[in-house]
Amino acid sequence: MAGNSRTGKRHKTSHVVEDVASLSDFPDEILHHVLSFVDTKSAVRTGLLSKRWTCLWKDVPVLNFVPKSFLTLASFRKHVYRLLSFRSHRTPVRDVNFDVCGYTRNEAGGHIRKTIGQIIKYASSHSGGGLDHLSITGDSKNVCFSYFANDITTGSHHASLKSMKLEECFLWCVQFDDPVYKSCTTLGFKLLTTLELRKCNLSYFCHMGPFDLIGDLPYLKHLKLLHCYVEWLIISGPQLLDLEIEFLENNCSYEVIAPNLKSLRLWGEHMGEGIDEHISKELSLPALDDANICLKWHKPHCWESDTYLEEQNRAFMNYLGGLHNVESLNLCFDKEGDEDWEEHHFPLNRIKSIVEHQDPPFTRLKTLRIQCAHQQRPPNVPYQVLRYFLEGSPSAEDKFVKLEMLAD
Repeated sequence: MAGNSRTGKRHKTSHVVEDVASLSDFPDEILHHVLSFVDTKSAVRTGLLSKRWTCLWKDVPVLNFVPKSFLTLASFRKHVYRLLSFRSHRTPVRDVNFDVCGYTRNEAGGHIRKTIGQIIKYASSHSGGGLDHLSITGDSKNVCFSYFANDITTGSHHASLKSMKLEECFLWCVQFDDPVYKSCTTLGFKLLTTLELRKCNLSYFCHMGPFDLIGDLPYLKHLKLLHCYVEWLIISGPQLLDLEIEFLENNCSYEVIAPNLKSLRLWGEHMGEGIDEHISKELSLPALDDANICLKWHKPHCWESDTYLEEQNRAFMNYLGGLHNVESLNLCFDKEGDEDWEEHHFPLNRIKSIVEHQDPPFTRLKTLRIQCAHQQRPPNVPYQVLRYFLEGSPSAEDKFVKLEMLAD
């Protein structure tokens, strides 16, 4: 029995050796690319595989740091010191990624913050043409971006940053257009072209009125706001090409002013409730080509007055008006609750009396897709509404219309 166990282990070890030998035949560039997908701790350990691998980790252009993979913060700081000391200074650093989940705010703002600042300064000074991408993944409000912002924006080493991703960070004292916080904002990222905020909390601004998230990022082209919490938002990007907003964790007001925006994705919008004088959604998108919109809409409650429902309908009409230059429009209606809509409760039926007295605003629309999620039957779109969408475009023969249900 024991002999069979030893034989099995030898057999498994021989396979590992063969796999390492096979990988070792690849050129350095490919192996560096492979190592760019693992954390720095694992990358350094590959140096024990063979002589061929001894120094490969020193030239990896991507640094992925995961502090929680170390038993103590002291051992993580020691790892960082040794890594930066022995890494090849000839190889530029292009991407730096941190995963600081699991640490308290004090830890993230203390030892981790200093270590991250040290890493960023090293990466920026050894990046040749400049650091391209920075990513910080936190753990809800335990990780505040402002703790790292001073280290990121100090000096000129951050100026070339082109892409940034923040996940589960708390931006409670980062106001992007307030000079009071000039030293701890993205104001210095003049060349930033891509920004992704995922599960970030911007609730600090709820009592300050609207703020322009990207107003000081003149070259930003790609923006994602995914599952973020915010009260009141302005997005004004002169060079913005595509925008994705998904499931904002609050029925917030926002205004999007993007003269060059080509692609828009708004998913999980709450358009059927909370519409009042304090909630507005304004869109100014004259160059829009493609829009993919999913609206969550609830069945009217018995206590909602006709006036209140009219406000909802007109808010929806105003929302559609902001899309009037689009070429391809996908509208998905996702009901809240288990019951099917009655015919007159379907959102497009509720606006038919409004649109029949209006001129069709969609002058470039060629493709229209209307979808219903969690419904037992396909949507029945009134003629007046189809006319509202389709008759304003001169190229009627090129139009494509599809009505469909989405599977659960």
